[in-house]
Amino acid sequence: MFGTERMIHALNACPDAEPMDVLKNIRGAVDGFVLDAEQFDDVTMLCLEYKGNVSRRG
Repeated sequence: MFGTERMIHALNACPDAEPMDVLKNIRGAVDGFVLDAEQFDDVTMLCLEYKGNVSRRG
């Protein structure tokens, strides 16, 4: 299995990356891990960018 440790390493590879680049980094790490093995399950990824609290002006 790809596992949590590999996932954390892929997530920390470029900590300032934009969400789309984070997803590309993770997909690259997964592809490098599986190499030529046939995909037997779905891959779904979601990356959120937290921009902090939004103050409302009244």
